[in-house]
Amino acid sequence: MTTESPNPAAEWWTTTEVAAYLDVSVSTVSGYRRRGQMPEPDSKLGSRTWLWRPGTIINWQQNRPRVGARGEEGQASDS
Repeated sequence: MTTESPNPAAEWWTTTEVAAYLDVSVSTVSGYRRRGQMPEPDSKLGSRTWLWRPGTIINWQQNRPRVGARGEEGQASDS
């Protein structure tokens, strides 16, 4: 997924902007949110638009554990 990176100085990021920042699909972000695998949205606009402060997502992304191809945290595949 390669799209233009969202503005970290923006007041809010939508699911689409979070997906662009993480370089994943919107459906992946929606799944993360539903499963509690990412920070709760900071706000909601209307009945379906979730909003996060950019700092919420940036801090979470920088501090989240990484799982390598073998399922071991912090180790990438050598193959």
